[in-house]
Amino acid sequence: MDHAVIEILDREGHCRETHKVRQWPLTIGRAPSADLVLPDPHLAGAHALLHWTEAGARLELLESRNGGWLDGQRLGAGATAPWTAQNVVQLGSTRLRLRTALDALPDEQPLPRADEPMRRDARPAWALPAVSVLWLLVLWLTNWSGTDGSSTWVDTISGVLMPVALALTWAAAWALVTQLFRHWFAFGAHLWRALVVSLVFQLLDVTLPVLAYALSWPRLMALDTLAVSVGGAALLWWHATVVWPRPRRRLALAIGGMALLGLVLTVGRRTEQQHWLGPNYLSALPPPALRLVTPKPVDSFVDGMQRLEAPLQKQARKRNDQEQTSGDDE
Repeated sequence: MDHAVIEILDREGHCRETHKVRQWPLTIGRAPSADLVLPDPHLAGAHALLHWTEAGARLELLESRNGGWLDGQRLGAGATAPWTAQNVVQLGSTRLRLRTALDALPDEQPLPRADEPMRRDARPAWALPAVSVLWLLVLWLTNWSGTDGSSTWVDTISGVLMPVALALTWAAAWALVTQLFRHWFAFGAHLWRALVVSLVFQLLDVTLPVLAYALSWPRLMALDTLAVSVGGAALLWWHATVVWPRPRRRLALAIGGMALLGLVLTVGRRTEQQHWLGPNYLSALPPPALRLVTPKPVDSFVDGMQRLEAPLQKQARKRNDQEQTSGDDE
């Protein structure tokens, strides 16, 4: 027999190592002179001898203290037994299986998705620097537009450096988690995700008030709350798929459920402020040149505000009651 291998099995019966049989008979033991050396302290120097006969492989137990087992049947020193691919031999604490070219080769098994190689982020080298510059530019413009011109250069720089520090810290924390689970310090991958989502948030923060003012749709600001919940959940999922790339569907369901719960809590909290998601009015007005619809007359605006009288009075009474209760406790 020219082609045969001996497999060393683990406790579950899976092949851990494979050794090719290069000559017959084959000596199995712990001594360096053995043909198959096994680092098992429960084996003798020459523990067993494997022969090839016309009837097939045959195992002979040599002089040893522990002997061996064939499919759980005890074999003492000097015993011989046929060894086929269906049998598992245990010598000492080592389990062995013999396969020869005469045995039928099992069919190739489909590769589970969990065993497929995990692809790392594939994006152009210029993508992260370009998004970083664009993010910093939008961040600076947002801070500049929110000032009245009296702020100092220290305030301007601080308004930019603080978000930068938060983004770097956030990406570093996720990179450490990825290093723990995947042995990959994916700082660039997590920073890319943080900057992309943050840039989308900033653009929405600028675009939504302008559209709401231009079209006279103040309720459009409800999308701001939805964007925070949905965008935050999407960012968490995007980060998590780097750390755990396999269970994407389960991650999406878990994070989506958390986002839905957060949205419900936000709606519940804002009902106390007389609006569900978006306010009845805009807190900041863009330049009049951006107005695309005809503004309402002042009288119509005043009549519309009368609807706020009852909710505001209710809220005022509630706060007065809370203040009186607090004063009584003191």
